[in-house]
Parts: sequence; structure tokens; C-alpha cells
Amino acid sequence: MRVTIDLERDIIIVPDNFFKKIAEDNERLEKFGATPVKPMDRIKKSFETAMSDTDVRLLTQSNAKTTRATKKKNIEEVAKSEGLTSTDNTTEKK
Repeated sequence: MRVTIDLERDIIIVPDNFFKKIAEDNERLEKFGATPVKPMDRIKKSFETAMSDTDVRLLTQSNAKTTRATKKKNIEEVAKSEGLTSTDNTTEKK
């Protein structure tokens, strides 16, 4: 999901479905017992991560289309990193 920072107008532009997608992600996180993430916290974390390593993560628009700074995590990987497992529609802490 792409978020744009407009430096001339000092605004953040999110996709029309941004809040819906965050809600869907949070439902999946809750399914695995992880803590939901507030939409603004999601933006802040991504911004801080990108700014912490601008040598790799500061891309021009044309380079961003062909380069991936990080592998996209799926919900199972997030749950695993939180120390959670899901078996038979139940979530258990390891």
C-alpha cells in the first residue's frame, strides 16, 4: 500500500481504501492474537523505518517500481514473529 507525502502542501495522501485495508489487517492480527495497529502508527513506523536507512530506502519513483527495499510479510509471518501459532482456527502463544 502506497502513501504519499506532499512536501509542497505538507499533507499525507493515503489510498481511498487505506482505513478499510488497515481494519482488515487488524482483524487478521487479532485472529492470531497479535495487537491491532492504529492507522497513523502504521504510517509512522514505515516512515521511521524508511528514514533510518535512506541509503537503501530513499528511492526515486522510477526506481521504486523496479526495486523492493524489503520483502512484504504476510500475516502468518507477522504472527510467527510475535511468537504465535494458529492451529485448527485457534491461536496459541508459544
